[in-house]
Amino acid sequence: MKKRIDISVIVCTRNRKDDLMKLVKSLCVQSRMPDELIIVDASDNDDTKEFIGERRNHLPFDCAYTHTASGLTRQRNMGIGSSRGRYLFFFDDDVILETEYLRAVCDTFSKHGEDQLGGITGKITNISQDSSLRDRAFKCIFFLSDFGKGRVKLSGFPSLRIGDEPSYVEILSGCNMVYPREVFSQFLFDERLAGYAYMEDIDLSFRISRRYPLYYQPKARLEHYPSGYRTYGSMELRRMMIQNHRYLFKKNQPQDLPHVLSHWISILGVFLYNVLIQRDFMAAMGIIEGLREPLHAEKNL
Repeated sequence: MKKRIDISVIVCTRNRKDDLMKLVKSLCVQSRMPDELIIVDASDNDDTKEFIGERRNHLPFDCAYTHTASGLTRQRNMGIGSSRGRYLFFFDDDVILETEYLRAVCDTFSKHGEDQLGGITGKITNISQDSSLRDRAFKCIFFLSDFGKGRVKLSGFPSLRIGDEPSYVEILSGCNMVYPREVFSQFLFDERLAGYAYMEDIDLSFRISRRYPLYYQPKARLEHYPSGYRTYGSMELRRMMIQNHRYLFKKNQPQDLPHVLSHWISILGVFLYNVLIQRDFMAAMGIIEGLREPLHAEKNL
C-alpha cells in the first residue's frame, strides 16, 4: 500500500548551506511532520549536495535533491513538478519554523473545508515595524511597500499582513506560502521573472486570489533572516526591482488613471528615497536602467 503524501515542502536554494541546515533542523521537530522535502539547488558548489547526501537517510521524512541552473521561478516550478503532496509548502532557505507551523496550516485548511482556500501564509515573528516617521511618510506618500492588510496597492506594490489576527488576504509572503496542489493546474510561477525574481510571490498569489480565497494564519509562526540580496549589488537590485515592478503592474493591474498615476508616483518615490535618503547613486542608476530595459507583460501567464 502506497504511503499517502499530504505535505510536500519545497525549498529552493543557492549557495546557502548553513541557512538551509537551520531550516531542515526546524522541519525535523515539527509536531506534524512533512511527508517529503524537495530541495531544488542552484548552487555553484557542492556544499548543499553533500549536506543533503549526508543527512538524507537520517531524516524523519523522504528527501529528494535536484540541481538546476539558477532562477527562482524556474526552481519553484521544478519543485512543483517533482512533488507528490496534497499541500505544497514553499519556504525560503533562510527561515526557521516554530514547531506548530505545519500543523497550524493543515488545521486551517481542514477548518475551512468546503470553502476551499487557495493558499495560506503565516506570521513572521522577527519583523520590526519601528521605522522612522520619515520612512513611514515616504511609503505612504509614494505608495511604496509596507505592512498592512495583505493587499496590493494601486501602485502595484504590496502591503503585507503581519499582525496577530487571522484574515483573508490577496497576497502571500514568498518566504512562507502554502498552496493546495489543485491550483497548479491553472497557475505557475512566471519564469520571465529571472534571477532573484523580485515579487514573484506577489504575482502568483495575487493571480490565485482572483479565483480562490487566500488566508493569513498567525498561528503558523516562523522567523525570517533574509539573505537573498547578499549576492547582488544595489544597482542590479534596483534594476531588477523596477523591471519587475513595471512588468507585473502592466500584467496584473488595471491601466486606468488612478492606478497608472499611483504606479509612476511609486517609481518616483523609489528614486527619491535612494538619492535623498540612502545616498545610493548606484541604486539610482539601476532604477534608470530598469526603466530603459523593460520586460514585456503577457496577460495569460
